[in-house]
Amino acid sequence: MQEATLSEVTIKVPANVADMITTGEIIILLTDKALSRAEYYRSKCSEMEQRHGIGYTDFKKKVEEAEREVFSDWDDLLVWEGYHLGYKEWMNKYEELRNCTV
Repeated sequence: MQEATLSEVTIKVPANVADMITTGEIIILLTDKALSRAEYYRSKCSEMEQRHGIGYTDFKKKVEEAEREVFSDWDDLLVWEGYHLGYKEWMNKYEELRNCTV
């Protein structure tokens, strides 16, 4: 896995909030958000798997190699690809945040 490039971020929050939250807690909140987004996309992928009875890779191959174009299958493939890519992107962010040292 490629090492993430880190950037320092400064945020302004009310003083009473700043006194009660640490940098580590902020990273945990961001990690939770990334995992939640990844789970959303994973659940959408699961819905598509149930709908079509096969996984993304097999469905993509089936649609691309079909003798006759079925436009509804192409529509589903485009949507599913978005879910698939969204899941991968948010899992990458989650892993980067998990590996982030404070």
